[in-house]
Amino acid sequence: MRLLKWLPVAAVLLVSGCGWWPHGKTSKPAPVSQALVRSLTGIVVYDLPQAVPADAVLEVSLSDVSRQDAPARVIAKERIAPVGVSPVDFQLVYDPGDLAQGVDFAVSARLQQGDRLLAISDERVSVLGRSGEQGPVRVRLKAVP
Repeated sequence: MRLLKWLPVAAVLLVSGCGWWPHGKTSKPAPVSQALVRSLTGIVVYDLPQAVPADAVLEVSLSDVSRQDAPARVIAKERIAPVGVSPVDFQLVYDPGDLAQGVDFAVSARLQQGDRLLAISDERVSVLGRSGEQGPVRVRLKAVP
């Protein structure tokens, strides 16, 4: 008998709680939390014999360079345009889950105008992983003749 007394209250609570139910709507996946991503910052420096063209693009990449027999796997990339005077600040945003333990990572950069390469980093800048800095890092570009 006592149970029947609470039955109407339970029914009202059950029906009122259905208001949050999506009713056939598809929900979007939750956005990736900013706490799940990290960033590596630094500067790119260069001294070119000519002025940097207005349509030049600077591309900075964070790559897994641990395998010598395979191309580097790009983890993060930033394209900066227009490119101003040296030094140029960059920020590479990456997912720490993309970084395997015991792996070497490096930052590289290239300055180009369309398909024409103007300057490139020719020295390895090790970061993160087992042999590198946590940032900020400095990448030097060398002019391409």
